[in-house]
Amino acid sequence: AGRDAGMSLHRVACPTAQGSRAAARWFRRSSDAVGSGLGQSRSASHPRGAPGPETRTFGGGGFARRTRRGLGTVAPSATAEVDTDALIASYLDEKQLKQVRTFAATLLERNKHMNLTGALTVDEVLTRHVADSLALIPAIESALGLESGSDDRKITLLDVGSGAGFPGMALAIARPRWEITLLDTLQKRTTFLAQAANECGVSNVKTLWSRAEDAGSVGSEHREAYDLVTARAVAELRVLSELCVPMVKVGGAFLAAKNSIVSTREELDSAASAVNVLGGEPFRAEEVRSVGPDGNLRTAVISRKATPTPEKYPRRAGMPNKRPL
Repeated sequence: AGRDAGMSLHRVACPTAQGSRAAARWFRRSSDAVGSGLGQSRSASHPRGAPGPETRTFGGGGFARRTRRGLGTVAPSATAEVDTDALIASYLDEKQLKQVRTFAATLLERNKHMNLTGALTVDEVLTRHVADSLALIPAIESALGLESGSDDRKITLLDVGSGAGFPGMALAIARPRWEITLLDTLQKRTTFLAQAANECGVSNVKTLWSRAEDAGSVGSEHREAYDLVTARAVAELRVLSELCVPMVKVGGAFLAAKNSIVSTREELDSAASAVNVLGGEPFRAEEVRSVGPDGNLRTAVISRKATPTPEKYPRRAGMPNKRPL
């Protein structure tokens, strides 16, 4: 049992496979936990699409957590553990799992010629990328007011900076009624993603070769066209807000996948003004069942769109990065 627990911890919580100092610290912690009988993974056996961990609310420049007892300060959580096999099984049936594995194999084959992922095996793609993407589903459904796992309403979702196809491709497979567009600035990546979707039999995916600044500009068919716009590991929150919020419908939501709530505190504070200017409500952060490099649960940072984005945003290509709001 101890050996299995140690393997599970390595697959999910280890921040890197490259032997970094962080990995060494993590390994010592996980070894101590296994040796003391505390290394068993938290079970993810829950109903398909069940809500994720606790939601924490941020607004007005403050940083707080909302609990049943009211508001209190945020403290770092203990090293988190997630059973990724159970997580994946809770969202994917046998057919969908086959589609995901086909996509992972296609990704690894193309990775021989393109720099798409650091994963080396299909299982590593599943634990590092697919599970991380599926963990966002409860936060997405909550942001859009969808009933968890049983809502048949069609939604339109744009994945900005999709890269190797995450989270967009995994979400498309898990939620076939969602219409998902994968945006990337490199044509060779969007070409690969279109081909991979076809090979996997995923019909609810489109690709968009464009800069986000161009796609969200006044006159573009993509401006304020999507129920939800998401981004994973692309840029800091002030920049992401200007790139993504202009393409969200009023009443829709922008979701950024980030590391732990504590590690994103400064980003949340600095981006509060930017998201307000762009028409978004104050950010809220919701922990998801995915472990970040600091050993804590990752976070979905969400802003619902309250008013149309002013026409001067987004600024011309490159300006959001050079001069963040």
